[in-house]
Amino acid sequence: MSIEITYNDKEYELKYNLKRIEMIESQTSMPTVAQIQKTLGYFGVKDLKIYLQMGLKEKGADAFVMPKPALEIAEALIKQDYQNACGYVLDALERDCPFFFRAD
Repeated sequence: MSIEITYNDKEYELKYNLKRIEMIESQTSMPTVAQIQKTLGYFGVKDLKIYLQMGLKEKGADAFVMPKPALEIAEALIKQDYQNACGYVLDALERDCPFFFRAD
């Protein structure tokens, strides 16, 4: 499942990998699973911006979007629909990092 986002007539998607998660956790000062459990998936605005900004890629591109334009897109997504923005992050994390969500 691809999390597709349209902004200024361009298509974007959220993608996460271990390196990105390490970078996010460094900025949020909280492990991802703890963050999800603590907030029940409704991230604080500051942390949600970080998750969106750090996971944003132009659709089909190998590289992540540069920080400044990614932050602009993240802020627009949050203002447009905070709950959907949280959902985008959770869906992408579940798809890309299923090891966070194992129910053993």
